[in-house]
Amino acid sequence: MAINTGAGTRIYIGPRLSANLPADHAAAIALLAAITYVEVGEVESIGDYGDTINDVSFAGLAAGRAKHLKGLADAGSSDLSIGFDAGDAGQLKLVEAFIDRSRYDYPFKVVYVDGETDYFAAKVMSNKKTGISVEGVLKRTVTLGINSEIYEVEAE
Repeated sequence: MAINTGAGTRIYIGPRLSANLPADHAAAIALLAAITYVEVGEVESIGDYGDTINDVSFAGLAAGRAKHLKGLADAGSSDLSIGFDAGDAGQLKLVEAFIDRSRYDYPFKVVYVDGETDYFAAKVMSNKKTGISVEGVLKRTVTLGINSEIYEVEAE
């Protein structure tokens, strides 16, 4: 596969999940792939996302050397910069997910220009209007708090 720009990348949101994702990797992908998603329109950029594993260190007296172990995995949060469109179905779904206080997450799908797809489950943690100026485009900035691993599916 060749490298690409982000042009042509799209992000989608699905309906709120009614349970946690399955622990089995393949089962989680199958569930996420079967969901009907709504595209979020006018997305300008998608912030960084993906797992970071915390460093758990231990310093044994006898060895006199620190040992590093892998701790908690955290996919972090990702900011979406979106051209504000009050009538866009995907943006309305993001607002709905922001207002929702359910313990369950919303599924997201990111499809790249080459067909590779990322799936993940997240909560919408912020919904802000930005870029309010004379010659600025009114935008919506949304923060996704990611609560699952990033399920990468190669293009077929």
